[in-house]
Amino acid sequence: MACQSCRQHARLLARSLRPAVSSAPSHRPAAAPTRRLLSHASSQKQQQQQQTVPPVDPAESAALSKQLSQQLASSGITGVLPRGITGQYLLTHQLDTLYKVCSAPAAYTISEDLRKAEEVPKTVDGEELGVAQGPWLEIFNLAPSFSSWSHVTMLHMYLIVARIRCLDRDAARSTQAQFVDNFFFDCERVMHVNHGMTSSALRQRYLKDIFMQWRGLIAAYDEGIAKADDRVLAAAVWRNLFKAREDVDFRHLAAVVAWMRATLRDMEACPIEDVLSRPQTLFRRDPRAMLALVDEPSRGLKELYAAQPGEAATAQA
Repeated sequence: MACQSCRQHARLLARSLRPAVSSAPSHRPAAAPTRRLLSHASSQKQQQQQQTVPPVDPAESAALSKQLSQQLASSGITGVLPRGITGQYLLTHQLDTLYKVCSAPAAYTISEDLRKAEEVPKTVDGEELGVAQGPWLEIFNLAPSFSSWSHVTMLHMYLIVARIRCLDRDAARSTQAQFVDNFFFDCERVMHVNHGMTSSALRQRYLKDIFMQWRGLIAAYDEGIAKADDRVLAAAVWRNLFKAREDVDFRHLAAVVAWMRATLRDMEACPIEDVLSRPQTLFRRDPRAMLALVDEPSRGLKELYAAQPGEAATAQA
């Protein structure tokens, strides 16, 4: 799997370097000084071959090395590398780390021994189940499956994308595209590692379905956030994260909505530099605390309970 991981990082880096390479300045002006320098070095080498080589003095060697470095810098060779490659590589690493933070809350594994014995447990719908490792699966009673993992991951990614939109248009599009690429590459990895899906064509077919789910999820969550209506956002969470289950715990639904709004408020107050450089601090709110918040009676409900029994009965009617 190390080779597959290397290929994934190579593809991410190649995609991220395209803007830097395309925007790099022309390198032709440096060609002439470079040729002169190489020609001069070649002539010096031929002269040295015709003479007896004297013992090397360490101090003189250091001085020559310093002089050569200065000549290389003045010749323009150091400007041959496209500008921005270091920055793009750093951004790729930061987005990869940021994605891993998003994918960890619902992580799961499937035993290789169970797969070889063809004893992997499945749901009624035929979806394979594994062993839960992320806290969200236990807190919200979600099945340790690919579907639960992908939707919890996409929910966290949506909050990051909402913050990235505050950048200028071109930067937001480029950063979002690189960030989302991590998810789809990881989806392919999970299909292969956890579910033994070795067919690339089959994985690509599933990835197309996941892409459509991702686009629909963005539209649904955007509607709930834009309308500032918890009912609309809760309906979107119910359809996506909880698969429109009729037996869903409404406490869980309310806790997820409260967690999303609180996290968005935290990210709004967080500089974009911290979002990229300190991703471990973004999702610092514990979903369990949101369950405690949901269980706490509201002020209006407390006032209702504090009223006299006759008035409370009238208010309930």
